[in-house]
Amino acid sequence: MKRFFFGIVISVLGFQATAQVSEGTKVGIATGRGLNAQRSDVFWTSPTAVSNVIGDFYIDSLWQNGNVKFTNKIPQFGGGESDSLSGIMVRYNVLNNELEVLVDKSKNDIRVIRGNQLKKFTIRNGADAETYVNAATFKSEKPLSGFASVLAVGKLTLVKYYYPKITKPNYNPGFNTGEKNTIVRVASDYYIVSNHNPEKLNVSKKSILALMKDRGTDVENYIKEHDVNFKSEEDLAGLFGFYNSK
Repeated sequence: MKRFFFGIVISVLGFQATAQVSEGTKVGIATGRGLNAQRSDVFWTSPTAVSNVIGDFYIDSLWQNGNVKFTNKIPQFGGGESDSLSGIMVRYNVLNNELEVLVDKSKNDIRVIRGNQLKKFTIRNGADAETYVNAATFKSEKPLSGFASVLAVGKLTLVKYYYPKITKPNYNPGFNTGEKNTIVRVASDYYIVSNHNPEKLNVSKKSILALMKDRGTDVENYIKEHDVNFKSEEDLAGLFGFYNSK
């Protein structure tokens, strides 16, 4: 999905460009020798096993080309350090808060990077790129865990926060009715982030116009001209991108 940044650099949120590690390190990923660190410290672990749980676990279950930025720098073989990896196939498990890395497709070899090890990750689907930031870095009275997709950056930064919605089993053995498994669904909410402080967004024309009242006339004209559908993520991102462009 196209994102509307209007030339505003993502460093508004305090992020830096992702640097690539050495080719030797990238090759080492496939051989189990990619990073000079304890396997449990980075991502040389298997996905967390869950039993009697069904439903949706991923924002997108398809593997996508991506890059990651770690919370700390990691030593590379051959010297030097890097806090980034690029050119890996990833998908994000919302339930476990783990970024899964496809090491060897033919062997179904999957490792994970735990969410608390990451500042952000970016996935690419063709020409489009989408960045997810660690919601734990937001300054909130009720700390958030997991990741949020960055939709627009600026005075009113718009993110879409993902979290698991869990329904517990309700099986009644006496009547042999109900669900024996825990059911998981991926849910999401929009937040406005300012100075790392998140505020949940009530997605309605009235509430959004109140947020953008300093550009009220321009925003109302934009809404009319573009026939903005407030239930459309792309339209919403475009509106916030327009507001942040001046």
